[in-house]
Amino acid sequence: MLFEDIVSLNSPHTKSMLKLLFEERGIRIRKQWGQNFLIDQNLLQFIAKTAELSRNDVVLEIGAGTGSLTRLIAEKAGHVFAVELDRKLFEILTETLKDFDNVTLTNRDILKSKHHIQPEIVEAISDYVHTAASSTGDLCIKVISNLPYYISTPVIIDLLQEVLPIKTMVLTLQRDTTNRMVAHPGAMNYGVLSIMTKLFADVKVLKKLPPDVFWPVPLVDSAIVKMTVNRHRYADRIRDYPGFQNVVRSIYSSRRKTLSNSLLSLCASHGIKKNETRQDLVAILERVGIRPESRGEELEIEALIELSNEISDYVNSQKDFV
Repeated sequence: MLFEDIVSLNSPHTKSMLKLLFEERGIRIRKQWGQNFLIDQNLLQFIAKTAELSRNDVVLEIGAGTGSLTRLIAEKAGHVFAVELDRKLFEILTETLKDFDNVTLTNRDILKSKHHIQPEIVEAISDYVHTAASSTGDLCIKVISNLPYYISTPVIIDLLQEVLPIKTMVLTLQRDTTNRMVAHPGAMNYGVLSIMTKLFADVKVLKKLPPDVFWPVPLVDSAIVKMTVNRHRYADRIRDYPGFQNVVRSIYSSRRKTLSNSLLSLCASHGIKKNETRQDLVAILERVGIRPESRGEELEIEALIELSNEISDYVNSQKDFV
């Protein structure tokens, strides 16, 4: 008897179905890859509905797994680019989506490095949008994902900074991550993810999820968030975006440091070590209305932008003397 006669991949991918499927295929769940499968069928439907999909949408799904969510997305979207790292899951994914001609499957890591999405994936989506738009009109790029928790922070930040004109992201994430995304200045969990999210998007937590809607059951709570991307909100106010990134990373890499000490380390990394550097930095902080003894979690994004502009100008002016 063929395996397909025992378990139909067209049936809902429930806990019992996946357990039988994985046992038959000899698949072992890799906890280090964050493999927790969303098995609540109502929640899968909710995610697809929340994305408000149409045939003008091009969707990137990261961590497609066995394709239970991919199938729902493909029924509504114009085209889906589904990425899955696990080779054995990718084989199942291919079978699940065999009847869909609007899905491109990729078996690889979404990240090239901590700070970069795989360029081949970005290029494939860009090429599709460019080609299809000539005959169908403007297309909308969306990201929908039960995102593996161990890569969620770098993936979110990289996607927000990516050249792809993403409009919407609907993501299932660990609650700790969603809490950091919506954290405000003064909160202990306010940091790089909070800032980059506020810089590029509006975030709304739609549903809080208990662990038992996944299999295997994770040790943490989760949540579904919807991100509406707006890259132009602050773009014209940041004079040097790489400089802004450097300032943010410097300030939040060591939260116990004062701003003046963090910025002193940043200048040192550029080879600026003159005796007057600390006094110069204190003067800059005071000029933009920030106390030198302040710490990063106290700063509103507007203050960070103003500070980064001043620091970038200072670093560039000093490089001529290094």
